[in-house]
Amino acid sequence: MELMPSSRWDAVIFDYGRVLSLAPSSAELQEFSTLVGVPEPPFFEIYSATRGDYDAGRADFRQHWQAFAHAAGVELRPAQVERIVGMETLMWLRVNPEALALAREIKAHGVRTAILSNIPHDLLADVRKFSWLDEFEVKIWSCELGIVKPDPAIYRACLEALGCEPGRTLFFDDRPNNVEAARELGMEAHIFESAGQARSIVRAGMNVSSQ
Repeated sequence: MELMPSSRWDAVIFDYGRVLSLAPSSAELQEFSTLVGVPEPPFFEIYSATRGDYDAGRADFRQHWQAFAHAAGVELRPAQVERIVGMETLMWLRVNPEALALAREIKAHGVRTAILSNIPHDLLADVRKFSWLDEFEVKIWSCELGIVKPDPAIYRACLEALGCEPGRTLFFDDRPNNVEAARELGMEAHIFESAGQARSIVRAGMNVSSQ
């Protein structure tokens, strides 16, 4: 790639789950929902809707799955919860190599990179084992701040850590409400569909050609 003189952004911010990590496949979600005992749908909708306290660091995995069970109208035994959490962790620890390669390209062209993620303490302990995390200048984890996206405060914390104006940042996230919240603060934000789609956006804004 050849870089032209200017970039639209000073920093590019990535979500972790389903952006820097691979999205669970339909088959995996089906297997996961079967283990939990709630069909998909509505399994993933309930799973996502009951994660607020967990991702904010106010609940551990037992409390989270208890809240899920209450919302779903099922009973989860302690041993079952242990198996669920084991499978859940494995699902979210598969790195998206193309997204990581894109982050490295961005950094190589002099634009800073950051991670802004809703993530619980339990999963973060495993994610922190990835040596490539050090390649990102700023890492904002919801469980450490006690704030989750789409709360504007967590975006502001990331912008403050970067020392960037909202209009000079690009943000990728898999959830439309998180993208909309970033846009309302003045950030350029896109729903992450694939590394190829994100790369096209980045190259256009950085005046990068593939020649």
